Amino acid sequence: MIRLLQSTILFQATGYLLQFVAIVIFAGVLGSEGQGILALFRSTGQIIVAMIWFGLPSSIVYFIGRDKHHFKPLLKHCLQWFGFVFAILVVVLFVLPIDRIPKVCLIERYIPFLLVFVFLLAFFDLFQRLMLSLKNYLYYNLFAFGMGFAIFFGSILTSFAPRDANRLAIAIGYYLAAYAIMFIFGLKLTVAEGYKLTSQTETNLKLVDQFRVSFRGYISSLAALLLFRVDMFLVAYFLSFKEVGIYSIALFGAEMVIKIPYWSASILTPMVASAEDGHVRRTVYLFYTSILIAVVLGIFMTLAIKLFPTFISDIIGEDFAGVETCLLFLLPRVVMQSGVGILAANLAGKGYPWYHPAGCSIPLVFVVILDIILIPRFGIIGAALGNSLAYVSAVVVFGIGFHKYNEVTEDLRLKTYWVAMRGYLHGRFSGC
Repeated sequence: MIRLLQSTILFQATGYLLQFVAIVIFAGVLGSEGQGILALFRSTGQIIVAMIWFGLPSSIVYFIGRDKHHFKPLLKHCLQWFGFVFAILVVVLFVLPIDRIPKVCLIERYIPFLLVFVFLLAFFDLFQRLMLSLKNYLYYNLFAFGMGFAIFFGSILTSFAPRDANRLAIAIGYYLAAYAIMFIFGLKLTVAEGYKLTSQTETNLKLVDQFRVSFRGYISSLAALLLFRVDMFLVAYFLSFKEVGIYSIALFGAEMVIKIPYWSASILTPMVASAEDGHVRRTVYLFYTSILIAVVLGIFMTLAIKLFPTFISDIIGEDFAGVETCLLFLLPRVVMQSGVGILAANLAGKGYPWYHPAGCSIPLVFVVILDIILIPRFGIIGAALGNSLAYVSAVVVFGIGFHKYNEVTEDLRLKTYWVAMRGYLHGRFSGC
């Protein structure tokens, strides 16, 4: 378990760090307004993918975790569903008068790029879930590392583009190229895994059975994604693309901290789904560890900002002044979300009981209400504050759900965890 966590965090952290550096480079090249449009482009694609998948990829980990013979029926259902819904999406985006929607006119010219992005991102998500469900953690981690490297390389090339060129279009083009490379990689792996299972008996799993599980996962994943991104759209509505660019950098910086807990959570779900021994203890210990890591990193970031109040905007550009203060107001959310991610992964392995979607939907309602109240008064600081306050409800709902669906038969108090960790660290480093 420890080695698996270490390799997962190493690959995922390196990949995400490369993506974050790429975002910083893109921001410096495009300026705050260009960065704002690029952030909305990415977020729009992510939300569309979450909507049209209807949670089907999230159910893959649950079903294959119970029986690998579900692989082919699940893949077939996903492909059939995506082909049907994507065709409708193409018609809708080209028929609707999207250019009449306020503040969307700048996005409208990139609709063809958006469709390609949605297609590639959807399959990136599908292929990653398939590797995770088969517990092929090496390839699962390589997806994250490969994507980070490809986007980072694209950001470097964008920085050398002529100043009179459309650098925003070039940046979007490199994003698409990165996902296209990972699409080819994922397709090859999926075909190889399918070939290994050709001699095995397939199950008669029906699409409606997959929908029964995926519906709750669908509500959860869509609400969780909106919870991550809806404030950027509200900032765009109440303020401008410039403020979106500044807020997006603070948001991505805060999400760097929660990535370590979320990578740990990704390998927890298949363990819970297959009812491995000790999964309750692992959930609780990962919960404690995630909170501890978030608190330590949060303190480090706070001290860094207090000592160097403008160090982020000095690196990216004066256009991004104020991003440091915004990041500070997002840190309480980081701590709470770190623990929530572990509890959510446990409930996902239990088949997405209603506490899972409720734990994502209730804070979403709160963040929308708080943002509508706070953004007009306090700008992007209000958005960050509303985001942090909304996560209190997520902690409460997921905590109740965990206690309801997990039988705790051993002492899992914080004191016991601390004794166990001291024993592990002593054994790990006693020979040094």
